[in-house]
Amino acid sequence: MSLKTIGTIAIPDAAGSAFDHAAFDAKSRRVFIAHTARDCVEVIDHDAGRHLATLPGFPRAAGAVADDGQILVTNRGSASIALLDAVTLKTLAVFKTGARPNGAVIVARLNLAIAACIGDDDNEGPTLQLFGLSDHRHVSIDLPGRPRWCVTDAKAGRVLPSRPCCS
Repeated sequence: MSLKTIGTIAIPDAAGSAFDHAAFDAKSRRVFIAHTARDCVEVIDHDAGRHLATLPGFPRAAGAVADDGQILVTNRGSASIALLDAVTLKTLAVFKTGARPNGAVIVARLNLAIAACIGDDDNEGPTLQLFGLSDHRHVSIDLPGRPRWCVTDAKAGRVLPSRPCCS
C-alpha cells in the first residue's frame, strides 16, 4: 500500500523553515509539531484539518511526544523539556535536562517523562534523563553513545534509547 496525499494544512510563516518530530495526541485529537527554526510548537486540529495555534517559547524545539492529553517537548536551545496540556495548550512544567535533549518518551499513567540527551563534545556526554511529573524526582544515567530517540516497551517497564544506524 502506498501513501497518498489527501490535503495540505498551511502553517503561517513556515515556508522554507525547519521542523523536527511531531506527535498525535488521541485524547485532544491534535498534532503537535516541533518547529525548530522558529523556537515554537505548531498545533494542528486533526479533525478540522487546520492550523490551530503557534506556541512560542520552545528554544530549538527538537521533539514532541504525546500520551493521554500530555505533550512533552524537547528544547535543545535551553537544555530542557516542557510538559504541556494538550487541551488548554498551557505549559505545566519545565525541567532542566542534559545538553541537547533530542528524543523523548512520556508515560502519563506512570507520571514519567524521559529525555534522551545527545550531550556536547566539550563538557557533557550523552545521558538519559528521567523525571517524575508529579514529584519532580530526577535521575540522570550516562549512555555509552549518542541517542537519537527513545521508546518504552508496552508496559513502560523498559526504556530503549536508539542510536543512528550509521554513526
